[in-house]
Amino acid sequence: MRFGPSTLSEIEPKWLRVTLRWLTPLVASGVLYAAAYAASRWGFEVKIQWERVPYDFGLLLVIAYLLFWASRRIWAYLLLLTVLVGVIYIGSAAKIIYLDRPIMPEDIYNVSALFRILGVWGWPVVALPLAALAGLFLFNLRLTGRLRKTALSALFILPAGAAAESPMLYEAMDKFWGNTPWDQRENYVWRGATVHLTQELLRAVATRQAPPQADDVSAAIERRRAAAGVE
Repeated sequence: MRFGPSTLSEIEPKWLRVTLRWLTPLVASGVLYAAAYAASRWGFEVKIQWERVPYDFGLLLVIAYLLFWASRRIWAYLLLLTVLVGVIYIGSAAKIIYLDRPIMPEDIYNVSALFRILGVWGWPVVALPLAALAGLFLFNLRLTGRLRKTALSALFILPAGAAAESPMLYEAMDKFWGNTPWDQRENYVWRGATVHLTQELLRAVATRQAPPQADDVSAAIERRRAAAGVE
């Protein structure tokens, strides 16, 4: 098969478009990470340690590529990634300033309390980012194509597999990155936002306990009443 000048001119733009498309998650993640790091350090005085940045950025980049491969529209993907980075990095830095703790898995149980504390600001600060993340992810899913199906499967299967092995994984991460339970700010700056949230999610899954049954609660009440001498 022979290639003439016209054939080459048709191939090159396509190759260039494909290359630029595959570089989109890398460039977008790099720009957003740098912006979030700068905002956290100079806007909130929360500095992630330099030596931990490669691990933190690497995990974010893996997530960014999986989301990219499962996406239909680049603009929606970029918006989703921007909101995601803003929530876990800038949101954590702001929470550290006010409450001395970054975003944690248990915060999901405190959403109603945050609404009461923030009042009207609860909607733009809490509800809008969460709704944007869920809406953009679902709106931008593409279910056709082998690569997209693989990426979408990974987005669901990998967390499920990690949850199943959570005791081993969070203990290994504790050993590598360290863990200071009484100082979550220290944990955050020595891990980075993505690693920190992943590590604490694994810990929350591994250490969760089933809620007590009604019989157990009644028995505990009776034991307390008996100990206090109450009929």
